[in-house]
Amino acid sequence: MALLFKILFLQLFWFICVIYGPEFQNLIFLGSIFIVIANWFLFKPNLTKSHYIFFIVFSFASALFIDWVPLKLNLVDYNQDSFPLWLSSMYILFVAYYGDIFNKFSKWKSHFLFAIGFVGGCAAYYSGGKLAGLSYYSKTEYFGYIGLCWGTFFWVSMRIFYDGFIWNKILDASIVYSFDKTGFDRHKKTFQNEALEAQGKYLITGGTSGIGLACALGLKKYGAEVFVTGRNKQKGDEVSSANNLLFFQLDMEDWDHINYFVKSFEGELKGLVLNAGGMPENFQTNKYGVESQMASQFFGHYLLLKEFHQQGKLAKGARVVWVSSGGMYLKNLDLNVIFLNDKYDKVATYANVKRMQVTYLKDLKHEFSDLDIVGMHPGWVDTPGLREAITDFFEKMKNVLRSPHEGADTIVWLLLTKKYIRSGGFYFDRKLVSTHYFPHTLVSEFKRKKLRVKTKEIISQGENS
Repeated sequence: MALLFKILFLQLFWFICVIYGPEFQNLIFLGSIFIVIANWFLFKPNLTKSHYIFFIVFSFASALFIDWVPLKLNLVDYNQDSFPLWLSSMYILFVAYYGDIFNKFSKWKSHFLFAIGFVGGCAAYYSGGKLAGLSYYSKTEYFGYIGLCWGTFFWVSMRIFYDGFIWNKILDASIVYSFDKTGFDRHKKTFQNEALEAQGKYLITGGTSGIGLACALGLKKYGAEVFVTGRNKQKGDEVSSANNLLFFQLDMEDWDHINYFVKSFEGELKGLVLNAGGMPENFQTNKYGVESQMASQFFGHYLLLKEFHQQGKLAKGARVVWVSSGGMYLKNLDLNVIFLNDKYDKVATYANVKRMQVTYLKDLKHEFSDLDIVGMHPGWVDTPGLREAITDFFEKMKNVLRSPHEGADTIVWLLLTKKYIRSGGFYFDRKLVSTHYFPHTLVSEFKRKKLRVKTKEIISQGENS
């Protein structure tokens, strides 16, 4: 009943617009604004307030363009000295039709929406023009133009309102509203329903808390036998016991221990998640003189992968996911701080290591061609590591951070989906994405080769120890 009343009210206001618009166009404009504001509070469209405002602005901007062009081309005479603001105001009024009245059209194909817009736009402009007493210099050209514009407008407007077309691009470009929880909530609307199933063994480094633990629990839910590693034995034993996981103590900086661990590991892995991370407050190195974060998160993970592969403990076609961070988007690769770092900054070093990981994905793809190796970043996630390492950032963003489960979602999906994933590719929220936002972070082939050579040199020390 309320919806019927709404349709009748909007139609009545439309008649008022076309009959009294030229004389009271300022009041018509304000009335349209008031109606769409009231529509937000009374009918509560299923989208965010900012999205709603953007849609209003888009609709009005489209109106200004559509109504201005035929005036300049001398196709129509609006019978007034000023621009017909009353006519464009009706596009604002039209916003109130979305979210309930037009819901049934939301899944229609683009060409059907275009056809509806073409016919509906011509009919509305023709009848409105009759009531308003407009004069035409060329009816055929004018209504042909209106039909094309309205067909396009209705099709695009439906996609913007219901699918977030353009709006999602704007939010993703902002980074903040892509990496935070609202970004995950938007992106998951595009996730396809899949019957995920895990068989065999999976290993997750740094799997005793945060994203690693959430990933382990997610895999276990789908039937996997899950092994997790961590530095702290007491914590690992407690977590594994509470969640029925298999724990191994492993320090990724200790390359001797990595070799021993892989040799003693029994069985064959279907999936490996290179996730362990951390941000030491002060500069420190491992026994080979490599900075701690690089020693563990880059070189240690590479050594672990290589040892598992050489010893035949990764199944053919096994999937390897290297967990990076969105922080690497701001960082250009710096290879001069592997051993010495006079101006050590834990966050900048962390971002640099993550940039190294992403840069090396293509080399891993070729070196381990019988595996599917991908990188991903989880967005901004509320984890114990984040709370301890970047306290200021956590305090500012704590209300919009993703949960560990949301951060781990893409890892689990990459490991289990039957869909094609691109080895050497980089993923975010189940989509293949670029590894660069800014030109200054692009890595030259010379620097890529230098990283490749340096990696081989350093890793050979760990293998021969």
